Amino acid sequence: MAGPNPIDYFAIRNTIATYCVALDTQDWQLLRKVFTEDVDATYPFSGQIRGVQKVADGIRNRLTPITSQHALTTQTIEIAKDGKTATATTYFTGIHFGKGKWQGQQVTAWGKYEDVLVLTDGEGIPGSSGHWLISKRVVGFMGRLGEEGVMRGEDG
Repeated sequence: MAGPNPIDYFAIRNTIATYCVALDTQDWQLLRKVFTEDVDATYPFSGQIRGVQKVADGIRNRLTPITSQHALTTQTIEIAKDGKTATATTYFTGIHFGKGKWQGQQVTAWGKYEDVLVLTDGEGIPGSSGHWLISKRVVGFMGRLGEEGVMRGEDG
């Protein structure tokens, strides 16, 4: 067996990066290019969520009161021998900037995404085997620093 298509590593990175772009631009429909329809996700702020629309709704409710900037750092990706599934661990930093009464304040989160991805027939980046989507995600925080009230917006 020749092993995984090397371009698939870039395609997986692109899927995970698209998640951050969706959050920071608040383009919730873009999450359909990140997650499978029946994604199983666990977030520290909401617990387990199943389904891309419920994940999008949960994130929208969480991030609407703020402006954010998410950055990806250390990452490992392992593609299964069959080339159809992969696991990825990605460290992130998310900075959440307050609006309204929280203007000028922020809370920063450091954590990691633990993802299981599946190869789909959709169009991926040129040269990839297809489009990679996250079918399972567990988000964990390693630390948070700043004013947590910014996440509650004007009501907090």
